[in-house]
Amino acid sequence: MTDQRENQASFCYEELVARIQRAVIKPGDYLREQVLAESLGVSRTPVREALRRLESDGVVYSEPRFGMVVRDLTYAEVVELYEVREVLERTAAGMSAKVITEIELQELELIQFKIESSRSEPHEMSVLNHTFHVAVLNSAKNRYLWKALETVQKAMLILGPSTMEFPERAEAAIEEHRSLLNALRERDSEVAEKVMATHLNNAQRYRLRQINERTTNDYRNSKN
Repeated sequence: MTDQRENQASFCYEELVARIQRAVIKPGDYLREQVLAESLGVSRTPVREALRRLESDGVVYSEPRFGMVVRDLTYAEVVELYEVREVLERTAAGMSAKVITEIELQELELIQFKIESSRSEPHEMSVLNHTFHVAVLNSAKNRYLWKALETVQKAMLILGPSTMEFPERAEAAIEEHRSLLNALRERDSEVAEKVMATHLNNAQRYRLRQINERTTNDYRNSKN
């Protein structure tokens, strides 16, 4: 693959990921190579490469004669996903408290400042929130934990819009991040784990609320 082709494939992949996160592309949608190529302003080849990468991530699957389809997660799968995420990220927070450096703490505080400055932009806040969690994971300095969480993060893409779409959840998340930063700075691994667990439990509660509201709206629309 040439550099230009690799760059175009990466561009297509990132753009498709962004569209899935913003719910422009939804679970169950068919992804047509030609249609996507035209909307992205590229040939079908980089689109095909991007779709293969999404398939490898488990975000889309191939349906004979129809092409790629965005996966949908069942209610039970969403609950299981958050359960695994809590175990892994809680562990990462506890490990980070023991080994995080002053520079890494400063970087986390900078990300937190950007998050707090993007309250009026849910999507941007969501992106920065992801960056914050990745930074905590990186500061734990455990490659095996990172690999396990990377799989979970890819599955999270299918869920679509972040829970930061709820203003009250966004504000609560900011406070939870601050508590986590305090625990990390105090090198208190026990508190760091507890704060992260609470943070993710609250995120799960709002995610399930999203699913229930979508179910209600779909049923209501089907009756009209």
